[in-house]
Amino acid sequence: MKKFDDRKLYFYFALITLVIAIILALISYYSILLVEPEIEGLLSVRENVSESYRKAYTKLRDPQLFARYEHYDRAAFPIKNILEDFDRRIKSGQAFTPDDRIYLEVLLERRMRGSELSRNTTIFFLLLSLLGWIFYLYELRKVKRMQ
Repeated sequence: MKKFDDRKLYFYFALITLVIAIILALISYYSILLVEPEIEGLLSVRENVSESYRKAYTKLRDPQLFARYEHYDRAAFPIKNILEDFDRRIKSGQAFTPDDRIYLEVLLERRMRGSELSRNTTIFFLLLSLLGWIFYLYELRKVKRMQ
């Protein structure tokens, strides 16, 4: 029976999963290190609250990759109402009030959970890539022993 050389298969699998992990890591850590602290800073402002909250909402309206707003589960259904109310306020030019901070923090929490999920998915793909590299190296050794 003919032996198959799986080196290319393992190599491309490991390489592709590594690239996916890197892309997810960039997305996740961009949100964790840059966007989320900026939003927290905008929410902690005491002066010009309305404009700061408007900027924070604008950033929160474009969510993190794993915290999209298109699909609502039972736990996230109240977010739909928050988005509709704040979108209406933005269009009509209404001011944000200090009481709106609670709702903006709910949106920020969802974004933070999305970043955490993205980070965990990065780790998963890194482990898959590591497994692929291990199998690739095993195949290299096996082929060398056969020659």
